[in-house]
Order: sequence, then C-alpha cells, then structure tokens
Amino acid sequence: MAPPRSLTPAHRMPTERAAPRSLRHTLLLYLGVLLAAFAVVLLFAARDYGKRAANRSYDHLLLSSALSIADSVALAEGQWQVDLPYAALDLLAMAPDDRVFYRVADSQGRLITGYADLPAAPAPGNRGVRLFDAPYSGETVRFVVVSRMLASETAQREVQVQVGQTRRARDALAQDMVTRALLAIGMLSLLSLGLVALGVHRAFRPLVRVERELSRREPSDLRPLDAHVPREMDQMVAALNRFMARLSSSNDTLRAFMAEAAHQMRTPLAALRAQAQLALDDDDPQDMRRSLHAIERNATHMSRLLNQLLSDASVIHRSNVPRFVPVDLAETVHQALHEALPQAGPTPVLQLAMTREPVWLQGDALLLREAIKNLVDNALKYGGDGPLQIALTVEGTRALLTIADRGPGIAAADAGRVFERFARGEHAPAGGAGLGLAIVQRVVQAHGGSIDLGNRPDGGLVATLILPRNPT
Repeated sequence: MAPPRSLTPAHRMPTERAAPRSLRHTLLLYLGVLLAAFAVVLLFAARDYGKRAANRSYDHLLLSSALSIADSVALAEGQWQVDLPYAALDLLAMAPDDRVFYRVADSQGRLITGYADLPAAPAPGNRGVRLFDAPYSGETVRFVVVSRMLASETAQREVQVQVGQTRRARDALAQDMVTRALLAIGMLSLLSLGLVALGVHRAFRPLVRVERELSRREPSDLRPLDAHVPREMDQMVAALNRFMARLSSSNDTLRAFMAEAAHQMRTPLAALRAQAQLALDDDDPQDMRRSLHAIERNATHMSRLLNQLLSDASVIHRSNVPRFVPVDLAETVHQALHEALPQAGPTPVLQLAMTREPVWLQGDALLLREAIKNLVDNALKYGGDGPLQIALTVEGTRALLTIADRGPGIAAADAGRVFERFARGEHAPAGGAGLGLAIVQRVVQAHGGSIDLGNRPDGGLVATLILPRNPT
C-alpha cells in the first residue's frame, strides 16, 4: 500500500479570511472599556474619599477626648492633679470593637497617669496637636497628642495628653462608604452602558434602512437613494448615489452599444454568408473569383468595424474611470501619427506645424492617441489626394490641435449628427463604421475640451481639438 502523499501548496485548502469586525461591536467595546476605566477611577477616588472622611470624623472625636482630658489636668503646689473625665473615653468606646488607650505625661516624658508604653509621637504639628498611626498591642492604633502649658503660683510646666484608638470602626466606616460607592458606580455604569447601547443602535438605524432598501431592489434599479440620514452619512449616501448614476449611465451606454454593434455586424455577416454561398454554387472560376473578392472586401470591413468597436469600448471604459496624469500632447501627436500612417504602400504627404516646446495637459495618453488616430484615419480615407496638414498651437490656457484635409468636407445637414455612433454622412463613401468622430468627441469631452468641424473655403475639412492645458 502506497504511503499517503503530503499536500503540496497547490493541494492545500485555502485559508479562510477572518470575518470583518462589526462596527457596532467595536463602538460598544471601546465605549465599554472607557466606562470601565472611568468606573475604576471613580472607585479609587471613592476609596480615598472614604478613608479621608472616616479619618476626619474619628480624628475629631479623638481630639475632643484628648482636649477634655487636658482640661482635667491641674498643677497645684508643683504637683500634678488629674480628674480623668471618663465620659471623654466613653465617647470613643461607642465603637464596641475598638479599644482606647491614653497617657498623661509631663514635658520630660514622666508618666502622670495612663499607659506608660504608648509609642512616642513624631515632631510637633500645628498648635501642638500631633496625629499619627503606630503599631501597639498587636494592631495599628490612631493616636493624638495634645500639649498644654499649665501654671501654678510657684511653677509653670507643660503637660502632654496622648489618646489612641484602634482603627476598626473607622476602617469599617471607610469600607462601608466604598461599598456603597461601588454599588452606585456599578449601577451608574450599567445604566450608562445601556444608554450607550441604545444610542449606538439608534445611530445605526439609518444604515439598516439603507441596507434594506438596497436589498429589496432589483439589480436594474439604480435610482438614487431617498433615505433620511444624519449629516455624518450625507456624503456616503451622496457618493453611493453618484456611483449608481455612473453605473446606470454605463449600463445604458453598454446596452445601446451592444444593440448598435449587433445591428452593424448583421449586414456584413449576411453579405459574407451570401457571397460564400454564391462561391460554393459557382462553377465559373471568374464568378468564383469575384465572389471571393467580395468576401475579402466584406471581411476587411468587418475587421475595421470590430477594431473600432473595441476602440469605442476601451474609450467608454477609460473615460468613465479617468486616471489623468501629466501628458505631453506634442509627443502624443507624434505617437499617433506613427501608428496611424500606413507602413506599406504610398506614403501620404504630411505637413506638420508643431510648437517646439512640450504642451503639457492632464489627460490619458491612450485616449488622446486613439482620438488623434481616428481623425488622421478619417482624413487619409476621405481627404482626397491633397496633403494632410496638422498643426499644434498654444493659446493661453488652451492647446489647439487642427487636422485639415482636401476632401469633400461635410454637408451642413450632416454637421449635427456626425458625432453620433454609427452615424455617417449622406455622401460618405462605403467602408466606414461611423464610430470615429463619436470616439473623438467622447475623448475630448472626458478631458474637458471641445471639437469643432468646419469646411475650408477652397475645399476640405478642418477638425480642431481644443483642450485645457496645465499652467506653466
């Protein structure tokens, strides 16, 4: 049994493209992250505020107790007398889980009454009041130290009253405030997120309406959207309407092109078939030769028609999606002449009057070359035996290209219809397709210019292309 073959790159399954992220989900995600960050900041702010508020409240009680004890200390005949107001300590004992400590000492630190091993206070604060935290009796205790000068008839001494309370009650108060703030922040965040979700949903409703309207339309329905959308979406809907207008125009042009091309192709194809049938039925070599000449003539006409149809289709496509770049019109004229002039047979007489400097304009070199080639081809085909005269001049912000021949010119009755596709002059010789001037006009209009046809006084046609050029 043959071993299994490994998959080569040609046999590997194509990787699936990741599904595009929903704009709605993206907005909700970013707004949710913003709300979460805001909630965290509020939580830390509430925690800090709760601690400071609890400290201020209990510090006030602590200080009041210390001042009450300080008021009960007296100095009589050099001896300290303390009538401890237990009501002051009872006020602190209202928190049943807390313990209270106190000490009364002189300025030398000698104990008068209370706990002798309380931690020493840091440097004096404002007005002799010092508040600090210190470990004592196995937990953190909040202390206040109050200093006061007492005097008797014979002496003046300083007394220090230190009162401490464990932090259980104040920490519980701070935690309660933080918990309540957390609940409020959570409710506010959920409410805000709900309002954001509702706002995003309502903001996207116009998009949903546009989507539904487009999905219900037939492929051929390219009418402009009549959707009431917010100002931020006006440009998008306007761009979509412009796109559908261009697509509708392109579809109309394509349908007309296909119908006219089918009509134009039907006649030479029928003639080819008839001549081929005659050639098959003819026994006389001379008649057969005449039929073959007719077939060759019709095939040449069909080839010319197909070339012009392809050229017309290319011009339609490129003019609908213009990609203009700086183009030297003088160089483009030389390129068009090189392609349009016959390489075999007699060389036509050509008279050129070209400016020496480049003639720059914004355009499509291929389209301009096709337009010039069609004008030159018409002049060579219908211009008689006279010279072909080509001139390129500059007038201010315009470039003028004239192509003149010595043919029969154009009848006044045909002047208004020669630019129509498949339209030919009444006295035009056989062999043309009627697309050349239509191609030229489409190219010139795509470049913001114009074309003018006029008869010469001494016979012949003058075609003038007027194109806007780049300022120098």
